Formats: sequence, C-alpha cells, structure tokens
Amino acid sequence: MELGLDKKKVIVTGGSRGIGKSILQNMVDEGAAVATCARGEEALNAALESWRASGAKAYGSALDVTNEQQYSDWFSQSLEQLGGLDVFVSNVTSRITTKGNQRWQDTFEVDLMQHIRATELAIPYLKQGDNPSIVYISSIASVMTTNMPTETEYGVMKAALISYATQLATKLGKDNIRVNLVSPGPIYHDGGFWQMVEKNQPELFTRAKAVSVFNRLGTAQEVANAVTFLASPAASNITGANLRVDGGAIKTVNF
Repeated sequence: MELGLDKKKVIVTGGSRGIGKSILQNMVDEGAAVATCARGEEALNAALESWRASGAKAYGSALDVTNEQQYSDWFSQSLEQLGGLDVFVSNVTSRITTKGNQRWQDTFEVDLMQHIRATELAIPYLKQGDNPSIVYISSIASVMTTNMPTETEYGVMKAALISYATQLATKLGKDNIRVNLVSPGPIYHDGGFWQMVEKNQPELFTRAKAVSVFNRLGTAQEVANAVTFLASPAASNITGANLRVDGGAIKTVNF
C-alpha cells in the first residue's frame, strides 16, 4: 500500500525512544522530513544522527514540553526547518512522581494541556498543509476502572484528551484536517516502564501480559504502524477515530 508520506513535513513530539522514535523511523522510511523533541539530549541526538545518516531531513531539540516558551520556540524553529507542516503527532507523556494535588496538576500539564497548546500552535500551519492530519497518543487507561494507583490521574487526562480530539475532528473537518487517536495498551520497549516492571515486579508483569488475548505486551513498532497509517493520506476518510492497539485487552464491543 502506498501511504503517500513521501516529502511530507512531520512533527512528532517525544521522539528519542519508544513509541515516538518508532513513529519517526516509519516516517523517515516513508520519505518524510521530520522534527521532534525530547527531554534526554543524548538519546535524541543519537536518533537524529541515525536518521540523517540515512539521508533524511531530521531536526530536534532537548526541552521540557510543559515550558511554554521553550516549546513555542522549538515549534517555530521546526516549522522553519521543515518549511511548513502536514502531519502533527502529539505523543509526549511522562511518569509523574509527585503526590496529592500536585500529582493531579502535573499530570494535567503533561497529559492534557501540553497537547492542547501544541495543537493551537500547529493548526494555522496545518490549514496550509498537504492532506493535513493530527494523531494523538492516548491510552486504554482512559476507559479502565481498574488502573494501577499510579495511573488514576493519567487515565482521567487521557479520557479528556480523547474528548478534546474527537470534538476537534468535527471542528476541523471544514479545513480538511483529519484528527485521530491511537490508544495503546501496555507497551514494552528498551528503557521503558514495563521493562522496569519485568525486572523489579515480575508478578505484575505477568498479570499485565495476561490482559492481552495474545498473552504478551505490545511493541512500540505495533503502535507506530497504526499511527503512521492514520496520519497518512491512505486514511483520507478516517477522522474522529480512536484506534486501540492493545491486543484485545479491553473486552467491550467497540461500536
């Protein structure tokens, strides 16, 4: 299948590892020019060097996406380097370590508000883009009532993100901007949360695997493949969708 991403101008947040890195690799392989950001400078620079070595146009900076000025400056620089914007994938998340009311506030900033701020920056440029689209990374935690205690706030914010994105899909339809979401289940990748769980809490890791009908965790590449399709012109009549990539973990009819 021809996805139609060659020469597209793509921004993916959180691109130094895991899902974000896999999405960017797909985009580079399809011939897109890419820009990204991440907290960790070393891992980010290594990824950028790899993509550039393959002949891709790849730009990026290390920053905190909740710092509005840093983020805005990076976004403007990325648009200048890319020469516009066709695809925006809002991927960044973080494991919040604070507690109480501060945990709610911090999760709100990382898992909801920064997506909204980023979208407001992106929309004017997407309106001028070629087959423009937005994809948000949500989570099946948004619909689960038995999340781990550390994911209570996270699930709430991901549910709000789904509501925001699906409303946005209707509003931006007149501008021919498609808006979709991908909701992963537990995803295993090097240096990720579930790798740490496998090492330190093997019983929890076993329970997490059993949630999937395949008795395994998903991979970053499996999520990236879904995102790449939804972001591409090949999905030209799909908007307002929330695609679960969870190995059948959520056992409900998905109308």
